[in-house]
Amino acid sequence: MKKTGFIILAVVILGIILYVTIVIKVIEFLFGAILFIVAAVILWILWSKIKDKVEKEF
Repeated sequence: MKKTGFIILAVVILGIILYVTIVIKVIEFLFGAILFIVAAVILWILWSKIKDKVEKEF
């Protein structure tokens, strides 16, 4: 019974580690996607501000 209990405990611990790892990766992916969207919006705003000046010069 002790060996079976140890194996079950090991599987549960590995499952928790896997779950936490997946959650961290999902959070990193979402954070990266949010940063990408924010950067795209900032670049679009900057481009719209300087677009007229660039068109007048060339």
